[in-house]
Amino acid sequence: MLQKLIQRLSDPVFYRRRFALLGQKFRSTQDAEPVSDSVPDWDSLAIVIAHPDDEVFCSGLICELIDRGKSVQVLCLTRGEGGPLPEGEARENLGRIREAEMRASCEILGITQLEFLDHIDPLATEFRMFAPAVSVADLADQISGAVADADAVLSHGSWGEYWHPAHLLTHSAVRRASAKTGTPMFTFRAHEPDPALPTLTNLRDPAALRLDFSRHHDRRLKALQCHDSQLGLFEEFSGKSVEEFVRSMAVESYAEVR
Repeated sequence: MLQKLIQRLSDPVFYRRRFALLGQKFRSTQDAEPVSDSVPDWDSLAIVIAHPDDEVFCSGLICELIDRGKSVQVLCLTRGEGGPLPEGEARENLGRIREAEMRASCEILGITQLEFLDHIDPLATEFRMFAPAVSVADLADQISGAVADADAVLSHGSWGEYWHPAHLLTHSAVRRASAKTGTPMFTFRAHEPDPALPTLTNLRDPAALRLDFSRHHDRRLKALQCHDSQLGLFEEFSGKSVEEFVRSMAVESYAEVR
C-alpha cells in the first residue's frame, strides 16, 4: 500500500486525471451539431500513435480509407518495449516481437507506409506508467513533415484513452505539429453518450464524427490478433474475449481539435 501511494503521489498524470474526472462530474460534454456519420473525403491521412497495437483504436477507419484507395501513413513512437511481457520471453526481445506484430497487423489492414520513430518505451512500475524521454517540441518537429504532407492527422485523445503518459505526450506533440503545419487534427475514442468501454474513452473530447464500421469486423479482429504478445491486455480492457473487444469498438467516434 505504501509503495502504491508513493508511486501515485510522484506521478503528475495522477493529479491531472483526478482533476479531470472531478470536473467531469460538474459539466457534460456537448458533441458537434450534428455529428457526421460520413467518412471524410481525405486523400491522405497520417496516424501518429505511441505503441504497436494502438492502431486498434481507428482500425475501422483505416480499413475504409484503404478500401477507397486513399493513402494512410502510420508513425509509431515506440516499439512497445516496456509493455506486458509474455510468459517465458526475455524483456530485450519484446521490442522486436512487437515490431513484427505491428507489421503483420498493418499488412492485414492494408497499410504500406509504417515508420517507427525509434523512441524507447519505458518499463512501467506496478502502479505507474511512463512516457518516452522526448520533449513535446522535439517530437512535434520529428513528425511535422509527415503531418504537413497529409490532408489530416489522427492521434490519441486529450485523456490518452486511459491516461497513458505516452498517449498524452503523443497527443500534445501532434497538436503542436498540426498548429504549425495547418493540417487538421482529429483524435480517436471521442465522447459517446453511452460508451461500451468508458475506461478507454476520452470523455472530454466532443465527437465530430461517429462511424459504424461493423462491416470490417473480421479484418479488424485478424489485425488485432497479430498482437499476440498483448492480447491479454485487451481481454482485461473489455472483461471479455478479444473478439468481443473488437465488436464493442465497431462504432468509432472522432473529435476534431480546434
